[in-house]
Amino acid sequence: MRVQLLATLLLLLSLPAHALSIAMVLWRGETAAEAGFRAELTRLGYQTTITTYNADQDRTALATMLRQQMLPKLAEYDYIYTFGTTATAMTKSLVANRKPLIFNVVSDPVGAGFLSEDKAQNSMVAGVSNMVPMALQLANASKHLPTGKRLLLPFNPREQNTLLVADMLLNEAKRYQWQMVTWRMAPDPRRLDNELKRLQQDAKSDIVFLAADSYLLSIAPRLLNALNEASIPTICSAELFVEHGCTVGTISSYERLGKMAAGIIHLHQQGTPLQDIPLQTDPHPKLVLGQLKP
Repeated sequence: MRVQLLATLLLLLSLPAHALSIAMVLWRGETAAEAGFRAELTRLGYQTTITTYNADQDRTALATMLRQQMLPKLAEYDYIYTFGTTATAMTKSLVANRKPLIFNVVSDPVGAGFLSEDKAQNSMVAGVSNMVPMALQLANASKHLPTGKRLLLPFNPREQNTLLVADMLLNEAKRYQWQMVTWRMAPDPRRLDNELKRLQQDAKSDIVFLAADSYLLSIAPRLLNALNEASIPTICSAELFVEHGCTVGTISSYERLGKMAAGIIHLHQQGTPLQDIPLQTDPHPKLVLGQLKP
């Protein structure tokens, strides 16, 4: 009996990994989320062939890439993985439910129109949100930052999630006597130096809340350097900001979010319909404290 069990185990171990072909649509290149996604699929026994389409934060380039390169090969892919709201919106519009779409790091997939509250409409889409409850973010921040200050939210007019964040921030900030204001920031690299100087001046007596905005993330090193240089405290909701010196951050691990996205594919491969897989979020966001210059 033991010999038979051992032979069966050896046979299972010798079987080839289950092959998957995945199109990976990225907005700003690979992050820890994609590393976690790849590693988890391998751990789960899948042999994946991944074709990457990187927008490099260029909407026009991404649209051309998707139409000319991805769509002609759509039949070859088992899944499409997308990172972020912008890449997901463009991909979903073009693919139109012809392939299962697994999105990652999208703050508000229902508000963005990717997921329906009627799960019967979600037969070809599922995914992961990086949103940490605003109540938790501000509760943690209030323990380390002074109350009674103005809370300034840099506002990128091209970012769909900003209005969502602003609404949630406005409601929660009142608990800590923080007056919330938005601050329009032009998402133009050519104007960045002037915008950072203006931000240093306008926010010199404030606390700055940095939402997971694609443009703000792309300028994270210079943005945090400017704010820290001016001794302006920050509350951050994305891992990348924390890496560059945010004062207080309650964040989801991108690596963990990537593993969750891989887990969705695994559940689907095992027979669970995508509409029966609820939106995934990090159950254990972590509090990270930085150092503010005196």
